[in-house]
Amino acid sequence: MPVERIALVVTDFEGGGVERNLTHLARGLARLGVATWLLVGDPDHAYLQDPEPGLRVLRVTEPRTEFLRAFMQRERPDCLVTGKLADDLAALAARTGLAPAAGGATRLVAAVGTLMSGRFQPHRWNPLKTRRETHRIGVCYRQLDGITAVSAAVAGDLRQVFGVTEVPLAVLHNPILPDDLADLAAARCPHPWLVEPRGPGRPPVAVALGGLRRVKDFATLLRAFARVNQPAARLIIIGEGKERRHLIRLAHRLGLGARLDLPGFIANPFPYLARADLLMLSSRREGLPNALVEALAMGTPIVATDCASGVRELLRDGRLGPLVRLGDQDALTRAIDTSLRWIAGDTLDRDKLREAAQPYRLIPAARAYLEFFGSLAAPTG
Repeated sequence: MPVERIALVVTDFEGGGVERNLTHLARGLARLGVATWLLVGDPDHAYLQDPEPGLRVLRVTEPRTEFLRAFMQRERPDCLVTGKLADDLAALAARTGLAPAAGGATRLVAAVGTLMSGRFQPHRWNPLKTRRETHRIGVCYRQLDGITAVSAAVAGDLRQVFGVTEVPLAVLHNPILPDDLADLAAARCPHPWLVEPRGPGRPPVAVALGGLRRVKDFATLLRAFARVNQPAARLIIIGEGKERRHLIRLAHRLGLGARLDLPGFIANPFPYLARADLLMLSSRREGLPNALVEALAMGTPIVATDCASGVRELLRDGRLGPLVRLGDQDALTRAIDTSLRWIAGDTLDRDKLREAAQPYRLIPAARAYLEFFGSLAAPTG
């Protein structure tokens, strides 16, 4: 069925991968000529400061279910795409009872970017709560008209753990890389450690990106980095979150001192990635991290934890970058040291890294999403 009107919803609009991905997808769809809305809780966020012609950004007001219901009744989009579980549930509740001519024909699609079973980790010792949450998510997703997953592992998790077997599900590349990638990467980098080009005349600099949250396990990264064989090596962690104070205290105890910087959230990370020697990913759980694709596009080497999802797929079972066991700070230290030696010896094939990122470019990825949306049947009520 043709899709000419699409709304994407991120009510809790923060600085994470979901927000970045759906913003890029909205831009790509608008450039393809689709009437596109982006429904967000914070329309003043830095991600949205460069408005795309043809993209309409609306602030979601509470309660979100009533807002989405009124939106569907008024605009009658062909498809409404959600990226977080709270919005998935709200969209289903909002459509319930609507006649097809009054918004009830809107196809609901969840864009799933992480292993949903990872939500159980905080209460893994409470099987009753795990069963209840598994049932709740399964019931929700089995009512959707379509699902997209960022990796085969995420898709398999939905099928096997939650029993979502009848809903059309496509593994699609996120539209991570913007069309003006070269210009973004060439922009001035304000960080003093990255003013000089990478090479023997500058101490090596590793960069990590992500919200300062426990799931990113930056604490293990700090412990590992404090023990690398190059004491002049430096680490920049780009992001903001509740773990900032804890990480600063830990860095002080480890003696990292001036070798660590936490500059906060940065809307355009490409100048950092283009100039860094190494991209670090220490997460306990990921779907398919934007940061890895962005680093690959810059030809920047990667060291990552093997967090059981799209990371292994993206790095081709470790052929494009070392994969380290979760929480193993000794192995992480060894992988950093090995990678820095490879970099110093100039033995890396950076073109191979850049090639792996090509499927994630904005327009090809947005077109694949649009084709999937068009393949979905309208809800029957």
